[in-house]
Amino acid sequence: MFTVGMSLVVLSLITLVLLAVEVRQYTAGRRLISRRRFVLRLAAGLLMLALLVAVFVGLFVVRLTDARGNLTVFMGYWFGCMMIAAVLVWVMLADMREVEDRFTQRQHEIWRDMARFIAEQPDVENRAGSGSAAGDKGPGDREE
Repeated sequence: MFTVGMSLVVLSLITLVLLAVEVRQYTAGRRLISRRRFVLRLAAGLLMLALLVAVFVGLFVVRLTDARGNLTVFMGYWFGCMMIAAVLVWVMLADMREVEDRFTQRQHEIWRDMARFIAEQPDVENRAGSGSAAGDKGPGDREE
């Protein structure tokens, strides 16, 4: 149980550090993400922290490791932890959808910029000065 307790404490500290980094980057003006994604990530971090603390409290403070004592309290507490985990998954899925939407938007912008760049290029045949492209043969195009 010591290993489980230490793991929960370490994961909580890592979550706090990642939340602090995310908030610091957003407030420092390095806004690589939208406000909605920032709020979703902040909510996910806080839910993760709440879940880790709830599991720690359930295991080590309240000692809800066995259902023999009071089944209602045992089931209610761990059901609450499962609900926090379910909401956390929902928030993470919403964040993933935001990331996917942004990726699709950027991909469309890149393709549009490439098409515009290609359309603005001068025509290769007119620039070379050759009258017809059908008569031009490359080094590997020989007749046998």
